[in-house]
Parts: sequence; C-alpha cells; structure tokens
Amino acid sequence: MNTRKILFTLSVISVGVFTACRDESLYPLPYNDRETGAYLRLVRQTSNVIDVNNLAGSGLDAVFEFVDASNAENLQDVQFFARNRRGGVQGAEVLVTTVDASAFQPVPEPTYSVYKRANVRITAPQTSTALGLGSFLAGDVVTYRSVIRLKDGRTFTNTNASSDLIGGQFYSSSFVYTLTAVALTAGSWVGTYSLTQNAIWSPNHSAELHALAYPANLNTVLFPNQTVTLSIPANGLSTERQFQVSYRGQNVTMRINLENGTVFVPLQNTGVDCTAEREIYWVTPTGGSFPGTASLPAGLPRASTPNRGTYTTSQTGLVAGQAMTLGVDDDADEYGRRNGYCTWTRRVRLTLTKL
Repeated sequence: MNTRKILFTLSVISVGVFTACRDESLYPLPYNDRETGAYLRLVRQTSNVIDVNNLAGSGLDAVFEFVDASNAENLQDVQFFARNRRGGVQGAEVLVTTVDASAFQPVPEPTYSVYKRANVRITAPQTSTALGLGSFLAGDVVTYRSVIRLKDGRTFTNTNASSDLIGGQFYSSSFVYTLTAVALTAGSWVGTYSLTQNAIWSPNHSAELHALAYPANLNTVLFPNQTVTLSIPANGLSTERQFQVSYRGQNVTMRINLENGTVFVPLQNTGVDCTAEREIYWVTPTGGSFPGTASLPAGLPRASTPNRGTYTTSQTGLVAGQAMTLGVDDDADEYGRRNGYCTWTRRVRLTLTKL
C-alpha cells in the first residue's frame, strides 16, 4: 500500500513589501501542476469515552472535514481501523468500517468552509465485534485510526502517534482518535437543576488590557439564573446530556458530555447571531485554571479548579443539592478556534445544582 504521511506542499515567496495583486509571471514556480495530498480535519468530537454500562449508546461520534484540492472529487473512501489495549496488553489493529465518499457533503451556511463534511458514528458493539472481544471493560483504551483512500490509488494516514499533524488549530488532523472505557451510572444526572453563572472572563488578552478595557464587562450575564432540565438526547450517546437554556436573551439548546468526572462541551453552534453573517459557537475551555494571581485586576474569578467542568463520579446527580460545574468558551469559530468570532472569547463558569 502506497501510504503517504506528507500531506500538503506549501510554497511561499516574499518579495519586498506586501501588495494586493501581482503579475503571475513574477512568480515562476509551477503551483497548478504540483501534486497535492489530502487530510481529514476533525471538526467536532462528541465524546472521549465509551460507557461500559451502555455500549449500544457509546462509540466514536465525530464530524470530519475532508480537505484536498479537488474538494472531495478524488476521494474514494475513508477506512477506520481500531485496536484495544487492556492493561499492558495491546491487541492487533483491525478494520472496523469504511465510509464512502458520498457521505461527505457541502456544509450549509453560516459555516464558511469550502470543504465537505461527514458525521461518522462507530458504535462500541460494532468495534468490539470487529476486534473479536466479548465486550469492553472499564479501563480499556480503544484507538481508532483513519486512512484516506483516493481514486488515483494514493492513501494518507498516520502511523506515528507523535506526528506533527496531531493538534494544531489549522490541521487538527491526527488521523488517530482515542477513547477510554468507563462506567457511568445509568439514568444519572437527569431532571431539573438550578443554573447559576459564577464567573466570566476573557482568556485571550493580557492583564493590562483586561484592566484597561474589560472591567465594564466583568458582570456581564450571558446565562441568567434559571431552572433547566437535563435529559439524554434522542439518538445521542449515553454519556450526553442536553438542556434548554436562556442565553443572551434567547432560548437555545446546550449539549454536554460526562467524561469520568469531567464535563466536556463539544463544539456546537448556538444559533445566536453575532453579526448578520456569523453565529456564536460554544466549545469546551482549554486546559488550565481560572487565574488566581494577585497581578490580575480585581473582580476576576479566583479559583484553582480546572477550566473544564467537573462532577463527582460517585454521585448520580439525582439527589437534591448534588452539583456539577460547567466551563464553556463563548464565541469561538466553527473550527473551535478561540479567536473571538465577533468579540473577545469569553470563558464562562456555570454551576448546575439538583433541585
């Protein structure tokens, strides 16, 4: 198999100062006849876990964007392989499923991508059957690997977990996706909860700029105090919860995922306009903590807990007073980049307490 791991050739020429348009004869490199590759951008991953108490409702669920020069015209299919690690024993990799090129479709507005996307779900039973396992056990680690196959016979994948393609805001194209098997109590964390906004700040500017320009917004209430009802979404994963919430004066749906003590917020479009052509997206905050250093302006939240939300795995969330925290970055773009789609990205901490 002719497997390639170098995906795109990018040529850049800098001549003097930047100007708008130039005669192409000044740039003699043959751009159009160069061979280009392809990669699979991970736009949204719903969950990082498999629920061993509900395998039928678990698995890899993600939105992938296929990127190449032909806009998927040269795509044949995408294969997904998997292998399982139990303790120190690593199993063999097997083919689980193949996604045909027809599954990749143009993205409607307000997303501005010119590339095609597909929502791919590979269930836990589908995976365990392919692996020849009776079932998954808590602590198992399942690693999926995608392989792009083009009509011209070329393939693109990643067999090196330390590849430079892993991570990064532009590529986000590791070709490798890892899920851990955990046990979630069936029917937990559902019903009515009070929702309170505890803190809000902007992580993408300095303390000096914050002190100069942001204090007026420190008390901004994006989520007023309210009562919400958590439920498992229809056709969703067993680890998912959704609820209707009043946000920026509108009633919208938020979906979260319970990740073995962490509350994860998959990338999602709020449906709330911030300009005539763009809408606001939510995404889980990056790793780290709300700042608690004395050098930051007064009024900023002082907490050492992670930016991501948390819940107690020994609790069911069905007893009055039990609570989870929820961290969400407000105003990312459709790739999850926190560059301030319409305003500064705002990091919000919420608390949901069982009534």
